Amino acid sequence: MRTVGEGDDEFWVMTTEPGQHLLAEVVLSPVAGPGDLTRWRILASREQVAAAIRIAEGRRRGAVKFTRAERMWFERTGLEQATSQPVARHKAERFAGRTDTAVDLCCGIGGDAIALAAWLDVLAVDLDRTMCRRARWNARVYDVGDRVATVQGRAESIRVPKGAWVHIDPDRRLKSLSQTKRLDEYQPGHDFLLRLPAMATGGAIKVSPASDFDSHFPREQFEVELVSLRGECKEATVWFGEARTCVRRATKLPEEESWTDRDGPLDEYCAVGDVRRFVFDPDPALIRSGLLDGFAIKHGLTRYAAGIDYLTGSNCVDSSFLAAFEVLAVLPLDLKRIRRELGVLGIGSLEVKTRGVDHKPEEIREWLRGIAGVPATLLLSGGQGPARAVIARRVERDDPVL
Repeated sequence: MRTVGEGDDEFWVMTTEPGQHLLAEVVLSPVAGPGDLTRWRILASREQVAAAIRIAEGRRRGAVKFTRAERMWFERTGLEQATSQPVARHKAERFAGRTDTAVDLCCGIGGDAIALAAWLDVLAVDLDRTMCRRARWNARVYDVGDRVATVQGRAESIRVPKGAWVHIDPDRRLKSLSQTKRLDEYQPGHDFLLRLPAMATGGAIKVSPASDFDSHFPREQFEVELVSLRGECKEATVWFGEARTCVRRATKLPEEESWTDRDGPLDEYCAVGDVRRFVFDPDPALIRSGLLDGFAIKHGLTRYAAGIDYLTGSNCVDSSFLAAFEVLAVLPLDLKRIRRELGVLGIGSLEVKTRGVDHKPEEIREWLRGIAGVPATLLLSGGQGPARAVIARRVERDDPVL
């Protein structure tokens, strides 16, 4: 019998024996051909087959974010906006022991609700009925279904229980298929987000790391934490109420290393100087948080070009926030000269990093292809002053120079 709506077709796939049989067949053929589609349409309707294909594809994509993706129920936009499991767990740890209940507004497929439910009872709220179904399903996959209750409704209409903390992930795709960086285009909007401290004891607002949080969340009321995972800045978490601990924080996962404005100055700028023995490529969370200069000052580092986020120092700093490189040569940004110097140094395969120059790393690698020798890193930088190239050796965390 034909079901109604994409969500209902997916629900049939997820909850019925014929649907599970169809899904198992689809999973075995990740690239479906005409013969596969013909065979599957004997088992179910065209719409139900399409639903099974969506779920199978979601599980394949979801494996990047979730350890139990092969059993979860995803939706494309919900998965794209979902918090990666390590980031969600990091946020949830700040809730733990501070409250017994969390309200997860705009819960989507339930990524944050699942992480919170490891410690708390969670009320997960979403305007979309099928998103609520997905959140309940995914909570059961992670064995926290008894701690997650879902409510279909508008975030603005939910009354937060006394003493509960709030997590909210506003919708960032209302006006287009791509995510917006503009906080005034979020739904619920910026005005509602600013009212949350009056509605809840504490909590967190998830926003894009590229958003203009400096001008939208007053420093005296909010903490903004930039979180990176394996070198990619994943989100900005805006903490309020009892959850707030500082003004700015950068956190690097999975190392769980943090740096705040209490560890070094927030609004000071480090000096610009010559390239010294070591150069450092900072983690994007440290840069985006505005804490890079304070970190550099505290560790005796300088920038080696104004307006460029490469740092340099005489000693190697042991921090997961910094990719460290030992300098082998410093040259003008002249590709022919760089190529000759690489040959002199016996360097072959290259990792290429660029800041403030028009050259793309893949173009540089193509130009230098064919040189044989040991691996190295080439850092190209522009900024205020002549562009230059630094040829360097990557320093690993267990390297004796540390």
